[in-house]
Amino acid sequence: MVVVKYGTVALLALMLAGCQTAKEPPVTAIVQVDKPAIMVPAVDNIKIQDTEWYVVKKGTSPDQAGSPEKAFRESNSDSLLAVTPDGYEALATNQANLVKIIRQYQAQVSAYRDYYIKSTTETPKDPKDGKPKS
Repeated sequence: MVVVKYGTVALLALMLAGCQTAKEPPVTAIVQVDKPAIMVPAVDNIKIQDTEWYVVKKGTSPDQAGSPEKAFRESNSDSLLAVTPDGYEALATNQANLVKIIRQYQAQVSAYRDYYIKSTTETPKDPKDGKPKS
């Protein structure tokens, strides 16, 4: 019975040894890879509409400025700056365009910050286990 046990163990050891191949260990090469080009969102061209400003003085007829008497009564000035309803709309559109373009530039700055600053401040990782080097 003891001979059968030792014989079985020896046979299994030989079978496992036969499964082992004499391959060389894999070669690890370190290759530096360039960063891909950054993809930055585009910024629109500024489209500013012209606005005509009017200086309205006391004594101007209501037809010229659209009834400025109440504004003159409430202010202590001798003249007011005025704009037509179309001019007011142009001013609002210009302001909205400027806000849009500022946000687009902020997105560009954020993309550059993420690409260059955050990637250079990350701690290098060990290639064997992927954990940060200390």
